[in-house]
Amino acid sequence: PSQVERIINGQNARPKQFPYQVIYDIEINKHWITMCGGTIIGKRTILTAAHCLDGTRGEMQRIKIYLGAVDKSNSTETGQQIVIVEAGSYVIREEWDLCEIINDIALIKLPIDLEFNQYIQPAKLPEPKSLHADTNAIVSGWGLVNGHTSTQHLQYASVKTISNKLCESLKDSNKKFYSHWLCVAPSKSVTCSGDSGGPLVEKNSDGSSTVIGIVS
Repeated sequence: PSQVERIINGQNARPKQFPYQVIYDIEINKHWITMCGGTIIGKRTILTAAHCLDGTRGEMQRIKIYLGAVDKSNSTETGQQIVIVEAGSYVIREEWDLCEIINDIALIKLPIDLEFNQYIQPAKLPEPKSLHADTNAIVSGWGLVNGHTSTQHLQYASVKTISNKLCESLKDSNKKFYSHWLCVAPSKSVTCSGDSGGPLVEKNSDGSSTVIGIVS
């Protein structure tokens, strides 16, 4: 997954611009807490980050997923839907390693099929072993704005991926580098706490989007 962490200096998204994007809250002790973003990849499947869900095992009661949303605070927003699932409705990749932050992948399983429309659509998955270095991409989410203020409006930023060789040369030399990481070039627009689990996508010539990374 992508190792970007937060959107700063992003732009406000428009309705229907990112129909694959979701955000979800978790319920702990009857209180809802905004957790992470995710990506619709099928009628019953949401792709997200393992670290968003792993630390809440045993405490979480339910997951509330916002679909088709741009302004999360506006419950009457056109196209916005909410699906609530039970706490056990997710699967974390077995190779997930919290210490190394590798294989940071989880799936939330929905109890019913989503009805796709202009506001709610899946992103495509990449072809096996496909390479995405030096690719123009988009990252989106509801993280912090300017590093400190939370936003209710979906933000996005254009970024460019870089090769593993370049990424490894830029990273902290004390940290191990993993070949399946996907890095983006340094930019004024980056991601924030709250964007975790959200998508890094590549736009296709037919207007569709392929998810090539997860904000980790």
